[in-house]
Amino acid sequence: MDRRTFVRGMCYGGLATFTAPLVTFGQVPGRGRFVFVLLRGGFDGLAAVVPVGDPGYAALRGEMAFPADQLVSLTGPFALAPGLSGLKEFWDAGELAAIHALAIPYRTRSHFDGQAVLETGLDQPVGSSDGWLNRLLHVMGGECSGIAVSAGLPLSLEGPHPVLTWSPAVLGVVDGTYCQRLQVLYQRDPVLHDYFEAAIQLQTHQEEMMGMRGTPAGRGGGERMSAITGAVARFLTEPGGPNVAAVEFSGWDTHANQGMAGGPLDRLFAQLSEALITLKRDLGVAWSDTTVVVMTEFGRTARPNGTGGTDHGTAGAGFVLGPRVAGSTVFSDWPGLAERDLYERRDLRPTLDTRAVLKSAIQATFDLTLAQADRIFPGSEGVRPATGLML
Repeated sequence: MDRRTFVRGMCYGGLATFTAPLVTFGQVPGRGRFVFVLLRGGFDGLAAVVPVGDPGYAALRGEMAFPADQLVSLTGPFALAPGLSGLKEFWDAGELAAIHALAIPYRTRSHFDGQAVLETGLDQPVGSSDGWLNRLLHVMGGECSGIAVSAGLPLSLEGPHPVLTWSPAVLGVVDGTYCQRLQVLYQRDPVLHDYFEAAIQLQTHQEEMMGMRGTPAGRGGGERMSAITGAVARFLTEPGGPNVAAVEFSGWDTHANQGMAGGPLDRLFAQLSEALITLKRDLGVAWSDTTVVVMTEFGRTARPNGTGGTDHGTAGAGFVLGPRVAGSTVFSDWPGLAERDLYERRDLRPTLDTRAVLKSAIQATFDLTLAQADRIFPGSEGVRPATGLML
């Protein structure tokens, strides 16, 4: 391994990760790119993609029901939350599918179990130590690579296929103090000292190029989201860059003070919307072959609780964005919000499996066969890709 390759691997792997098994990028045949955005905590799908025209909505949500004039109308009874108004740009371009009544195949109200099911692609929280994105990389023909831009390697990318992680300083993982301590550790090492110094310089250069320098880890959530998706765009558009990226944002567990237009959750929606706009803008012409999927581990209760929030639920909402979407739509077998239609008399009833959406998205992006998609999600042979979602 030559010096340049070693340093490149250190920086792309994050300075805290010195064991990344892959330090150069390869690409599969074709130019498909895929970004998986996981919103950890279970975001409120009824507050994001609002069924304002459903006869049961206003009574069910009570004081937390959005007035129609505050929302961005989509189609049928559905509208976007005020904070997600920026996604209208994708909708008008025919590049946004809002997915509703969506759920993992395992019924749970546990964050740990729900995220495990979503990230492994299985129908239960145990049974596999690797993630579905890692299996995707393994299944695709030719050389391929994946990267996690996050505070650590997410379960979705864990597995035997080599992947990279990159943790920018805005995530609070690789801060200046930490680097200084590492510098002291390595300064007397005759072999690694020069490599470490070169890695620091390259890390600094990349953060300056991506506009991350000087952004404290604890400040500016919206800036951090956009900075991270901007970094994803830079990695995906590098010559020989990765094909697959995993991103995660936390803070969606809104048990109290969820708020209305301009409130805490709506501000998070606005930050997410801006981050997705940044990703498209920074990808430039590469956006033409990119698919983005946004999901969460479960939805929230249909009724608010007594503290102005919502509790762990079942079905919720998600998004698929990109030019391969078969026209902007609210993709749902909508179950309704009447009392008799609720799951366990408290949640939006699930009618669409997350694996059906993911199969459809990856098949369209990478031209995979159904057999390949089934291998990525073991035991899902009875779950067909969502018909009509993707071109």
